Amino acid sequence: MAKNSKFGKELRKREFDIDESIAFCNTAARACVPRKLLEKQHDIVRERERDNHIWAMKRGPELIWESTEALAEFIGANVDNLTLVENATTGTNTVIKGQRYSPGDKILLSNHSYSAVINQAKITVQDNPGTELVFFDIPFPIRSKEDILTAFKGALERHKQITLTVIDHIASPSCVLFPIKELTEMCHQYGVIVVIDGAHATGHIELSVDEYGADYYVGNLCKWLMVPQSAGYLWVHPKHQARLQPLLTSHGCFDPRFRTRFYPTLNRDLVSQVLVKDALKFYEDLGGLKAIISRNNKLVNSAAAMLSEALGIKQLEVSSDCRAPMAVAMYLPRKLEEAYSGLGRNELMYDLHMKGVSVRAVFKEGLALLRISCHVWNDWDDFEKVRDKVHELSVEVRGPPKKTPGYFFVPRPGMGKVVQNGSMENGSMGNGNVENGSIENGFH
Repeated sequence: MAKNSKFGKELRKREFDIDESIAFCNTAARACVPRKLLEKQHDIVRERERDNHIWAMKRGPELIWESTEALAEFIGANVDNLTLVENATTGTNTVIKGQRYSPGDKILLSNHSYSAVINQAKITVQDNPGTELVFFDIPFPIRSKEDILTAFKGALERHKQITLTVIDHIASPSCVLFPIKELTEMCHQYGVIVVIDGAHATGHIELSVDEYGADYYVGNLCKWLMVPQSAGYLWVHPKHQARLQPLLTSHGCFDPRFRTRFYPTLNRDLVSQVLVKDALKFYEDLGGLKAIISRNNKLVNSAAAMLSEALGIKQLEVSSDCRAPMAVAMYLPRKLEEAYSGLGRNELMYDLHMKGVSVRAVFKEGLALLRISCHVWNDWDDFEKVRDKVHELSVEVRGPPKKTPGYFFVPRPGMGKVVQNGSMENGSMGNGNVENGSIENGFH
């Protein structure tokens, strides 16, 4: 692969604090933050602490508004319809739980839905007697966007009284890019409220949020846009703004202005949210979103082809018009599927991480997948390391490997008993779901 000094290893050394021993190919879970943004975050904290009272009253709100305005321009949204929140999950919680439901109402989700959203819908149905959560399948192969549209239409025809649906813009496990404008138009013909889960979209694809016609759109800034953690947004159509409330009721809850009502409580540390302009400038310094997409798309697709040939695995059967440009899902090698399917994805991710590879593994709906992502710090060498370490682990496994601590959770002495069976288990797509004595933690 041709080298470009703007990207890859040279950029990683110059601009990031990424551990050089790790091939980090998992941006779709969370991004690495440029060093200059971390330094700016520290500077703002110091500025705040010099006089945190006046900062909370004046400077903080000014910076929040400036970030919101910059983001609105970047995603093609009217700033009056936009508010910053902690992450996409905060946004979907706000919307799903904030609707008024009647007996007989139904929430529609697909087999591609993120499990944090599934859990939110389950809790909502549980709290609203007489309501129902309905699932439908969008099977593989996906030959074109028409397959997705047909599956949605069939579900809407079969299940009357659908009140709300959540549609992924880019699905987390499968990297499927959904035709959200056409789906929104279709759902509205059936009187369905449409929530777009854009957790993986901002900084990954070009957006025109106002033009999609959805009722709500949520997104993350701490993934592809590389803003530090606790940064996301919620876009709300004007017709829904008057009655929607934030999850935390505080001083501004009765303010008639939507953006003011959602301004974060002042004792929460959300400095990361004021770094949107800096993240956008970092993108522009690298040539802008189009240049980043073009470079990363070529690299990740070449890497996926190389991995497929070297490991004897196939890519998920998705047409080119329904593929995310900077991430690819492919089937796991059979040995790894057999060895880890009973343990959960995080056991596999943990073992690969210990070999210096950060990727996403998925066990969901009978599928066993490996997801790779490509961002500006990645180089061809990263994907060669993925190839070598996945092959190495495939050779090493002899039956189910020894169970390790959860990938994102290491129990410490004195924490007490957490689960009934004495283990912390991370499920394939769960997020805080307590079921059968285990705790599942999922990440977009």
